[in-house]
Amino acid sequence: MSKTKTKSKKKMKRAKTEKTKTMKKPEKTKKETLIKPVVLKHEQSRNAIFLKRTADFKTEKVVPLLKPEGRDIRWAIGKFVPLTTTVLGIGYILPSIAIVIVLSYILSQTTISSLQMIAQISGIILFLMASIAMMIVGITLIIGGTRYNKRSSAPKETIFLGVLFASCYLLCLGVGSALLLSEINLNVGLLIVGSIFVMVSATVYMVPSLISRLIGHALGIVGGFLLAIVTFNFQTLGVATGWTLPFPGPFMSLTVMEGIAMILGAIAVAIYSTLAERNEKPVAYVLLSIVGLVYGIGVFIGSLILSFSFLDVVWKAPWVGPLYGLPGWVVDTTIFWSASLILLEIGGILLILSSCLGFAFAAQEFSRLYATSSGVSEDTAEIRKESMRAQFDLT
Repeated sequence: MSKTKTKSKKKMKRAKTEKTKTMKKPEKTKKETLIKPVVLKHEQSRNAIFLKRTADFKTEKVVPLLKPEGRDIRWAIGKFVPLTTTVLGIGYILPSIAIVIVLSYILSQTTISSLQMIAQISGIILFLMASIAMMIVGITLIIGGTRYNKRSSAPKETIFLGVLFASCYLLCLGVGSALLLSEINLNVGLLIVGSIFVMVSATVYMVPSLISRLIGHALGIVGGFLLAIVTFNFQTLGVATGWTLPFPGPFMSLTVMEGIAMILGAIAVAIYSTLAERNEKPVAYVLLSIVGLVYGIGVFIGSLILSFSFLDVVWKAPWVGPLYGLPGWVVDTTIFWSASLILLEIGGILLILSSCLGFAFAAQEFSRLYATSSGVSEDTAEIRKESMRAQFDLT
């Protein structure tokens, strides 16, 4: 009997321990569930909301610096600019060779009989020097175009040489015209003074100083205005040859368009150099694209008109015209001059296309800057609202 009692007592104890365990389990789960939710204080909750807003801002509001479309436009510009400058450079070299051949024939036919003839010979020699300077300008265009995509090489020296030799070209044309005309009229004087202004401005601009750059920009703008006036009213290429043809400006472009391009070019270079390191860089791109578009249209139309004028003169050479009675190789040189102007026409078309790509890239940059500025302004406004709400809740 005692054994059965002890067994029953052990069973009762086990039942009681199991009941207590089963009764305590839900209490433990209740305590754990009560411990898990943490009630934050007022300041901690406000800071948590604030941090959540900034995290969302960092992940969602970031605008990419350059979209794939912008990369495609920049790639196209990188291909078009070297091609354009190369075609334009060759287009300036080949007509200059033809001008040298024609002027050499004219120089060989003049005799030293008086002081006036000596002045004319000197003027023709200066025109020959101007043609050589123009060849060097074409070479600098080719070199500058090939170095456009190379970030390691600085194109500043190449641009300086191109502007310097272009100024020498215009100066030789001005002094040579004065000697051939035996007088210095207003147009010739402005051509000489304007070319000197541009030459001095390019030299002063190379000095590493802010004041020198401002002086260089001012002299360049004044020289551009003077050269534009001369381009509107004076045909320099027709003075040396004596041919009554619709010669374009000194750079083989339409006179009106070339004069406008000279004024806008001087202003655009000044603005580009001042805004190149700021967020207003697309403004400089727009101005340079406008200059390229104006000059591209002018060089296409001007070279096309001059080319057809040469063909008309060559067709009339056996009967009448400035080529009547001249040797056959002079006529062939004129045909070569007319054919070489096709490269300038192609270069004008490429320059127009490059300017259009420049407008597209500037629009891309403007949209990117507007998106970043609007995104930052919206996020700063949200942060200010949250801070105002927090201050209001504290009060």
